[in-house]
Amino acid sequence: MIKVIALLLLLVCNSAFAEFNIVPYQTEQVTTDEIPGEILYAEYFKRIDQLSFRNIMAELRFRFEFILGIGPESGSRNCYKMQKRIQKAVERMIATEKKLPFKFVDDSLLFNKESPLADYLKPMPLKISERCSYKSFGDLGGSGVIYCAYHGPDSDSDFYKRHQHKFESARPIFTAFDIVELMIFMPAMLILPITWVIMKKTLEKKQVS
Repeated sequence: MIKVIALLLLLVCNSAFAEFNIVPYQTEQVTTDEIPGEILYAEYFKRIDQLSFRNIMAELRFRFEFILGIGPESGSRNCYKMQKRIQKAVERMIATEKKLPFKFVDDSLLFNKESPLADYLKPMPLKISERCSYKSFGDLGGSGVIYCAYHGPDSDSDFYKRHQHKFESARPIFTAFDIVELMIFMPAMLILPITWVIMKKTLEKKQVS
């Protein structure tokens, strides 16, 4: 029994201090020029875009809290900040070592203290939510991108800006966000012609008098 326990402890210690296996990350991923659907139209946007009462109320509440300055920072915004942090770490590694020892990244590489990127990510990153899963697409040393499989890529990234028309085409024409925008601005759009008619009538009366 003692030998079994000792063996288990030895296995645990060895696994805890084992070097990170970089070999799988040195193989080029099979990719095409076609941007994956989970990047163009992430699950997060599929959820919040739906024309439902719940989503419309959530959009109204967000605007109300934003005006009052009481709303917490959204999970998506924090996720995009994490993506920027990872991207900066990759850029620092390229600047220091002149190349990357890996072709792509995923959660196993990013959240492992033994990974070659760990020194450039200090302090170690934490997942924003259980749904977040970080990946990469394309050449990380060039036009590639770090993205979240749930939230998608950061809209401020160069990758997003280069392919913005594809991102916009992937989303539906009308979303919960668009409905709330119409609800907010429609009264103003109706007031303008009414105001114009009133002013016109007033001017006509003055001219007659």
